[in-house]
Amino acid sequence: MMRHAVFLLLLLCAPYTCRSQMIRGWGVEGGAVGGYQFLSITSAPSSPVIPRAVRWGFSAGAFVEFLNMPTLSLVLESAYSQEGRKVTAEEVAEASNLTAGLSPGPVGSTPRLDYVHLAMLVKLRSGRIGFVPYASIGPKFDFLVGKADDPAHVFDNFKKSDVGVIVAAGIEIVPRRQPLVSLEGRWAPGFSRIYSAPTMTIRNQSVELLLLLWL
Repeated sequence: MMRHAVFLLLLLCAPYTCRSQMIRGWGVEGGAVGGYQFLSITSAPSSPVIPRAVRWGFSAGAFVEFLNMPTLSLVLESAYSQEGRKVTAEEVAEASNLTAGLSPGPVGSTPRLDYVHLAMLVKLRSGRIGFVPYASIGPKFDFLVGKADDPAHVFDNFKKSDVGVIVAAGIEIVPRRQPLVSLEGRWAPGFSRIYSAPTMTIRNQSVELLLLLWL
């Protein structure tokens, strides 16, 4: 009888044991995202790159962190972010010099691209309790879900998806077993050419400042 009781107790405890080993926690995230783009003039001999001025918006999403190991874990996340760019006089002048160039719109305007992204990040951290620094890196996949404030309709020519990478660093505040909040900074360059023409190519990039709240 005692053996049956012990066996039943082990069965009841097994899901909690697996959960503690496989899932470290989950939560929501939000903050500011600065979107900008790099325009490469492919018709020029040296292929100059003109950085876009940063357009600030917001980002919000949710995450799940797996592999509850002392220093290593895996983060899966999905988030919505407002990116785009701020149109500069330099961009307008450069586009007007290209026969097949884009019309970026009026100087100072801030056309917006709305993306939903999926990301898988490998996370390394130092420590388990207190203020725990960490770094993470991994691929992300962006899907265009909306456009706004685009009088020149330049975004109509952009691709509907993008592939890039997230490089992040931050600090977790861990009072006991699970973090309470995290503060994180990110850089997310895009690998894909979201616009490609005989005279130029354009790639997305963004920076983010996030607050992660663990639930």
